[in-house]
Amino acid sequence: MKIFDVFEPDYLKTQPQYLKTRMIWKKLINGYYFRISAERRKNKEILRKARHKNKIKDAEPLVSVLIPTYNRANLLTKRTIPSILSQTYQKFEIIIVGDNCTDDTENLISKINDKRISFYNLPERGKYPEKQLDRWSVAGTVPANKAIELSSGEWIAPLDDDDEFSEDHLETLLKFALDNNYEMVYGKVKREIKPGIWLELGSYPLRWGEISRMAALYHSNLKFFKYDIESWKYGEPGDWNMWRRMKEAGVKIGFVDKIVGNHYIEKAQNKS
Repeated sequence: MKIFDVFEPDYLKTQPQYLKTRMIWKKLINGYYFRISAERRKNKEILRKARHKNKIKDAEPLVSVLIPTYNRANLLTKRTIPSILSQTYQKFEIIIVGDNCTDDTENLISKINDKRISFYNLPERGKYPEKQLDRWSVAGTVPANKAIELSSGEWIAPLDDDDEFSEDHLETLLKFALDNNYEMVYGKVKREIKPGIWLELGSYPLRWGEISRMAALYHSNLKFFKYDIESWKYGEPGDWNMWRRMKEAGVKIGFVDKIVGNHYIEKAQNKS
């Protein structure tokens, strides 16, 4: 690999100059380039062992849908969870982890009365950076990682607490992964950029800014990849940081050229 490629990898080359400069500077001052080679070697070895130990074989596997949440009870129970319950593929569990929710999230979830849904509320909120952009980059990392730990499915489907799956989300991604022996697959989403204004997001090969967290499905062999709560120090959102590490470790990644969900513009969370 050329020195230039280390400091400006492929996923940065298509970004605006101010983003490239910001991310490269953050990586330099936080010692990122001193750890990246060792991290890649470590992840490749863990992946090799996981593949040897756990073969992908179940034709109708359990899928764990993982949702970190914080005080979005209404959106979660009226939009997000219903989009999962109406899936054409029904062998799933829903694991919702609250980032120390203080609203009526638990109560509203219990009223749905579906045994496939479990809710765990963290006893304290995650410790996130103070600056707004840095905080946005890693918000929800702590409950997201807890949800991974609690999952028991052979496949993992991440979902934000204000977004929704298309009705064939799980069926489409799972079939594509199984038919092609992929370990991680992702599709397109409709992304709301302004109220009522939507654009398509998602392309191949995997690039920063061209994948939505809720558009992905990956095998539980990859559970050792966790969201890095310090990825903001490198100028990377936590979800992209994890996808990048998967790609660099050699994970078999496939892309479905199809809309698999709706990614809504973020609304302010209820902090009452």
